[in-house]
Amino acid sequence: MNILITYFCCIILSTLELSHSASRSIISIPLYQKGIQHPQKEATTDIYPIDNAYAIFLWIGTPVQIVLVMVDIGSPISWSQCDPCNSCYPMQRPTFNTRASSTFRELGSYSDTCLIPMMREVFGNSTGWSCRYNVKYGASHQSHSFGLMVTDTLNLEHSGIEVKNFIIGCGDSYEGPFRTQFSGVLGLGRGPLSLQSQLKAKAFSFCPVSQRSDKPSSLEFYDTPPEMDQHGVVVGDNTSIMVALTENSGYPFLYFLQFVGISVDGFMLDIQSRVWGYGLNYDGGVIIDIGTMLTYLPTDAYSVFRSEILRTDHNRTKTSGYEVLEFCYKDDSSNVFPSIELHFQNGNIAGQNFVSYKLNNNQLLFIPEEGIVCLSFAEGKSSALTVIGSNQLQGTLLTYDLVNQILVLTFNKC
Repeated sequence: MNILITYFCCIILSTLELSHSASRSIISIPLYQKGIQHPQKEATTDIYPIDNAYAIFLWIGTPVQIVLVMVDIGSPISWSQCDPCNSCYPMQRPTFNTRASSTFRELGSYSDTCLIPMMREVFGNSTGWSCRYNVKYGASHQSHSFGLMVTDTLNLEHSGIEVKNFIIGCGDSYEGPFRTQFSGVLGLGRGPLSLQSQLKAKAFSFCPVSQRSDKPSSLEFYDTPPEMDQHGVVVGDNTSIMVALTENSGYPFLYFLQFVGISVDGFMLDIQSRVWGYGLNYDGGVIIDIGTMLTYLPTDAYSVFRSEILRTDHNRTKTSGYEVLEFCYKDDSSNVFPSIELHFQNGNIAGQNFVSYKLNNNQLLFIPEEGIVCLSFAEGKSSALTVIGSNQLQGTLLTYDLVNQILVLTFNKC
């Protein structure tokens, strides 16, 4: 069975992603002020909004070389294109020069890393001496990165932490479209070779700031999970919801959310629970993807959503759609947009069974060009997965508690 390592996060050239990014000044800001209490911050680095995605600088090798990689919370490995490379996709930045690093080492096909059972789909094509990877991206696997698995020294910006023998992919060839701004991918998916696993972190967090922001936020890793009281409530915070995470054997590297449904103007849409991955629908389920701006609903869900929006949008100034964006309007102050909420199973042992995440207008509306706003929902025609994109998460701190398998969403914490 081919594994969909990530859905849209690494459709590194997306079907829509109307770029409105510009060059930005880089200013470091602290992510935490008040809220979730973490006894021990292990590592931190800036995370930048770039080209409708989010990226960090990795400091690799001895002496250090800096590569810009796109953050992917569904990828099981991190990788960067490396020299020598005759078949790399074009990039705006230099590739990692392996010959210039004294700590660079290749991994063999019989190394412990290459024989990890969970990684068989990634390393299964290794022949000869070398341990080779093949990671697939996109709903129909239209993009592939191929290369060697290697180790080298990793440093994270602002951390003062040196990770020796960090396991990373060294890309030497590819298929399909990739974004030229990025040298590769930072893997934050499930599995033993993601960055958080190699750091032995118990939790990690990041906050998707607006793509128009000229300031980054922080990607942080912790030695301990968020502290909770005897009722299972996050200590020091009353502005969060907790969502239960789950696994799907068909997509072993993804974090699935236990989703309940969508309401429009207070009314829950009549969408069968199997669409959200319940029952025998092993191809369905709900994930977060910060590599795409939009939220993609499978056809069965989108048709119900579409009907409700058509029924209620007569009071808004319509304009023609933009590719996959169907509901677009002139940016008119007289427009009244629907109140839309996403509902999840409560990951907190205390309180109600369900928790709600209400979209504000910045999260609800996507701006493809000046003077035009569109609802940030689209039909995901090529997959049964529901993908919540970064536009609907901007301004919300996401904390992945890896011990308790809970996602904590804290409002207005960027």
